[in-house]
Amino acid sequence: MWDLDSIVITTVGTNVVLTCTYDAKYYGPLSVCWGRGAIPNSGCGNQVIKADGTSVVSRLSERYVLRGNLGQGDVSLTILQAVEADSGIYGCRVDIPGWFNDQKQEVTLTVKPVPETTTTVSSSSPNVVIHWISHTDRRPGMCM
Repeated sequence: MWDLDSIVITTVGTNVVLTCTYDAKYYGPLSVCWGRGAIPNSGCGNQVIKADGTSVVSRLSERYVLRGNLGQGDVSLTILQAVEADSGIYGCRVDIPGWFNDQKQEVTLTVKPVPETTTTVSSSSPNVVIHWISHTDRRPGMCM
C-alpha cells in the first residue's frame, strides 16, 4: 500500500491535473476511483469519477475527466475550468488485488481567484474616449 500526499495550487478558470499513476505493466488494467475528502477504508467517498481500467464508467460531472493513458496506468484526474468551490482534498484509489493492497493518494487542491487588474487613465482634457475589445463582450466602450 502506498500513501502519498501532494498539494496543487491553481487559479479559477484553468484546467488542473491531479496526478495519480500505477504500474499497469506489472498489474494490468485496474479499476480506480477519485473522490472528494479523505480516502475511506474502502472505495472512494464522495466519488467524482470511476474507471474500470480501460474506460470511465461513471462521473459526477463532465468537468471531471481522465485524460491520461489508462492502459499505461495514468489515472490522473483533470478538472476542467476550475472554480474556487473545487478546492479541497481529493483521493485517488487504485484497486490492487489482495487484502489491504490498494494504492491511495490524497491531493489537496487550492483554487485561487484570478488576480484583478486595474487600469488608470488620466488626461488634462475633460473628455477622454477609450475604445477597447474585451475577451468577453468585444464591444467598444467609453470612459469619461
